[in-house]
Amino acid sequence: MRCGDCGHDYFVAFSCKLRGICPSCHAKRELIWAEWAENELLENVPHRQVVFTIPKRLRPYFRYQRALLGDLAGCAWRALRLWVLAYFEDEAAVPGAVGFIQTAGELLNWHPHVHLLVSDGVFDRQGTFERFTFFDTHLIERLFRAEVLRLLMDKGLVSQEVVDNLLSWRHSGFSVHGDVKVPDRESSARLGRYMIRCPVVLERMSLDEDTGEVLYRTRPSRTDHPEGPVARWDVYELIGRVLDHLPAPNQQMVRYWGFYSNVARGKRRAAARRIAAGLDPDDEISGIDGIGMPPAIDDEPYRRRVRLTWAALIKRVYEIDPLLCPYCGTEMKIIALITEHATVVHLLEHIDMPAQQPEPLAHSPPLLEELLFAS
Repeated sequence: MRCGDCGHDYFVAFSCKLRGICPSCHAKRELIWAEWAENELLENVPHRQVVFTIPKRLRPYFRYQRALLGDLAGCAWRALRLWVLAYFEDEAAVPGAVGFIQTAGELLNWHPHVHLLVSDGVFDRQGTFERFTFFDTHLIERLFRAEVLRLLMDKGLVSQEVVDNLLSWRHSGFSVHGDVKVPDRESSARLGRYMIRCPVVLERMSLDEDTGEVLYRTRPSRTDHPEGPVARWDVYELIGRVLDHLPAPNQQMVRYWGFYSNVARGKRRAAARRIAAGLDPDDEISGIDGIGMPPAIDDEPYRRRVRLTWAALIKRVYEIDPLLCPYCGTEMKIIALITEHATVVHLLEHIDMPAQQPEPLAHSPPLLEELLFAS
């Protein structure tokens, strides 16, 4: 980057693009998703956050078989859908729901759970919205428990004896919380951004330079956590806890159901195109795009705008415009994209930054190897 007025320049490093555990790169994903959801996905109706959790006894199954995380999200949706069917007694009445799979607890412990961003009501075939008059989390919790136990039994992971034991508990260990509500599309997108958040929070992490331990603080509202308001870990335990939440390759951590499903949104777009072409929206259209159909017109403001640039995303995350010169305030320009290894090494050495990774330890502690292989 270079300022054309005063000549000030600096280097901007490429992002690591690591999914799920990099706070910086994940913040970019949060912003892109929230922008898309607000302008294209969500309807301008009230929404609520519904959190589904499972007992500690069942969590190891989802830790060592990560594909079950998607099934867990499906159990949450089916429990909600069954309750809606009982509430409205109409199969055409569906809510819009977005599911976010999270695996981290307060102190980066393994805690698989599902956040649902749900419309606070249902849509009929014509898209008319009818709001819930009450939300029965107790019944949804029982339905969710039944779905999860049926899933684990079908997979051969638990026996009927284990299921009977779990059902005999006074407190089931399952939980459904749905008290958080927001009134409109904009606040719903912000709530969804919170649900998709990165498990690692840099603001709660610090280093004890005397002991070399990492300090990780709980939120102020969670000072009664069993491990206390501050946990102390060595660097290897921190690595193990962070890697535990790295998503598997190609694993989808966000799911869409009901009125917000890909199929439902595709049908609504196709119907809108048929109406724009003067056709009956219920007519079947042959061919890939439909014979004689006009091409899709992206007339929404979101689609007319260019994709958010890296500078705009940095400004949203850190509230600093990286394109403004810190000395004269002039807008800076990108003058080069440097990707050649030899050139990068030369420039890093010129500005007294290490051009190579540090040498590995001669004898890595066994704990580190165990954590890496286990992850």
